Amino acid sequence: MADEKIRIEIICSQALEEDFTEEFKNNNVGKKFTKINPVMGAGCSNPRLGDAVWPQLNLMYIIYCDKDEAEVIKSIVVKLRKLYITEGIGCFISSGSEF
Repeated sequence: MADEKIRIEIICSQALEEDFTEEFKNNNVGKKFTKINPVMGAGCSNPRLGDAVWPQLNLMYIIYCDKDEAEVIKSIVVKLRKLYITEGIGCFISSGSEF
């Protein structure tokens, strides 16, 4: 049987990449990840489309981890949302399995 994992998707402004990297390192989490950069889209904040009207872009982290690591990552997201209230940070958590 495959190991059950937690899947975390974080979508945020490219401007926050350094903050996430530092927080992951300081908390010893997020060592195994997939990063997609750039990511375009529209959510609850201004669109990030990389064009003349909406020039900013997002990036996306996909992390599979255990429950304890997921809780730490979740707390990092909460912390950065409070620090950067206008940036828009999407975080989606679901279950996943590797086979």
